[in-house]
Amino acid sequence: MNSNPFYPIGIPGQAWGEYERKQWRARQSVQRRYAQDVVPRIEAMADQFDIVTYGQLDYADDIYPLFALRNGAHDPALPTAFVTGGVHGYETSGIMGALEFLETRAADYVGKINLLVAPCVSPGPTSALIVGITTRWIPIATSRQAAKRLSVPR
Repeated sequence: MNSNPFYPIGIPGQAWGEYERKQWRARQSVQRRYAQDVVPRIEAMADQFDIVTYGQLDYADDIYPLFALRNGAHDPALPTAFVTGGVHGYETSGIMGALEFLETRAADYVGKINLLVAPCVSPGPTSALIVGITTRWIPIATSRQAAKRLSVPR
């Protein structure tokens, strides 16, 4: 067996305990913040779109408002398009893509469709301690998918 583990925390093949989770959290740094990276871009579009706060997410001792933007009153004669980004939160390309679409292309669809955009469906991990764009780990040092599979509280 390799005496040099590929990761500096824990023992390969053994589940992490609280000690390893504390080690992992201590190594992390905040990479992005919903309140600074997403919310101001949404608020800047208030003159172009109706901004709807449709709920909030309580996550890791923080509260995140959930926003959707729509291009005016619903017209039953038009088709409806629903665009989402940041469903898992850690996939920031979806969040940034939805915001960029709103900022640069959504005006092309005025009068053609009812547009509803939820640019960040799950903002908590966007602001959580995240190592990189594709990490699936959350502040309790558990994979979101593993937590779901194992019914671990998130």
